[in-house]
Amino acid sequence: MKQFIAKRKIRVPRYKLYYFVGVGCVIIILLLNLVVPFFFKHINQEGFLSVLVGNSFGNITEDSFHNWSNHYLFYNSFGIPYSRDEMVIQDHDSLEDIVLEENIIQVYLYNTFQTDQYKNTYFSSYSINSYVTQASLILKEYLEDYHIGSIVEEESVVKTSKENNIPYSNSYAASKILMENASSKTTSLKYFFDLQVSDYEREATTTLIDDVSYAKILFVVGTDNSNYEENQNFAIQLNDILNTIEPSLSRGVSLRGGTGYQGVYNQDFSKYTLLIQVGGIHNTIDEVNRSLKVLANVIANFILEEENEEK
Repeated sequence: MKQFIAKRKIRVPRYKLYYFVGVGCVIIILLLNLVVPFFFKHINQEGFLSVLVGNSFGNITEDSFHNWSNHYLFYNSFGIPYSRDEMVIQDHDSLEDIVLEENIIQVYLYNTFQTDQYKNTYFSSYSINSYVTQASLILKEYLEDYHIGSIVEEESVVKTSKENNIPYSNSYAASKILMENASSKTTSLKYFFDLQVSDYEREATTTLIDDVSYAKILFVVGTDNSNYEENQNFAIQLNDILNTIEPSLSRGVSLRGGTGYQGVYNQDFSKYTLLIQVGGIHNTIDEVNRSLKVLANVIANFILEEENEEK
C-alpha cells in the first residue's frame, strides 16, 4: 500500500513579498518617467489642443481598463479633462440645443500681447507653451461645437509694430491694423475679442466649482472711446449670460479710461469689440480651458439671440 506524502507548502517570507511589491512600484514609476516625457517631446501644439479640448484619447479603445488608465494619466496626473463630458459646469438649459444653421465666420480672436503667458506647468519643459495665444486657439475649437466660425490672428503684433514704427506702449495700434486687415478679407466678421491675461493674484482670478478650479472671466470696456456705451452694453449682456450659467466665474465688467490707461482697446472699431481677460498669470492652461468652454457657450447664446432678433 502506497503512502501519500503531503507536499510541503512553500511559504514566502513576508519581507520578500514586500520587497517584490516595492520593486514593482519602482519599475512602474521609472517607466512612467520615461514614457510621459517621450510623449510630450513628440506631441505638437495641435496634438496637445486635441487632447485638451477633445476626446482624442477617449476613442483609442473601448476597453474599460484603457479608458480608466487614460483618465488617470491625463486628468489625475496633469489636470487635463479626459473628455468634454467631464467638465463640471454643464451648458445652460437654453443652450443645450444651440447649433447655428451655417458655419459662417463671424468671430475674430486676437491677442494684443501675444507673448503673455499663463502659469508655467509640467508642459513648459517640452514643446508645449502656455502663451495667451493658446487661449484663442482653444476658444476657436469650442466655438466650432456651435457651428460658429472664427479666425485666430496668426500674424505677429510685434512684427507689425516694427514694420509700422509703432512703439510697444502703443501695441493696440498694431493689433488694430491686423484686425482691420482681417475684416477687409473676411467681410462676415462681426465680433472681435482680444483675449488677455490678468496680472492680479491667483485669489482674484480663480474660482472653485465642485472642487474643480476655473479661471475667472473679466470683460473690459475702454471709456476713452466716444461710443463706449455700446461696447459696455455688449459686455453687460455677455456678463449677464455668464452669471446665469455660473456667477462665480465672472469678475464682472470693468470700465477703464483716463490717466494710466489706454482706454480705447480698439473698441472704436466696432460696438462688438471687447477685451476679455480669462484668468491670470497664476492660472494654468487647464483652468483656462475649462472657462473657455463656458465662454464659448456664452458667445453662442448671444449670437443666437442676435440672429433671432434679426429674423
